[in-house]
Amino acid sequence: MISLPISAINKNGLIDIFETLAQFPNQMMMIKSGNYTVDAHSLIGVFSLDINQPIELLLEREPDEEFKNAISRFVPSGVY
Repeated sequence: MISLPISAINKNGLIDIFETLAQFPNQMMMIKSGNYTVDAHSLIGVFSLDINQPIELLLEREPDEEFKNAISRFVPSGVY
């Protein structure tokens, strides 16, 4: 399992993350925040996250360049 830190400044940031991840329906992924882990393709799950906690994107496999480019604005610099 691959773990990437991601960040959202507010609930609108969570919408942006969700909409970006929705472009990759065949990529198995989860989002973890604190003690909660939700399906990254679940809008209700993503909105239930506490943005005051660190957020991790959990991927089943190493992402390709297209995926990395799409999520790069949510990943702190220096991770890739």
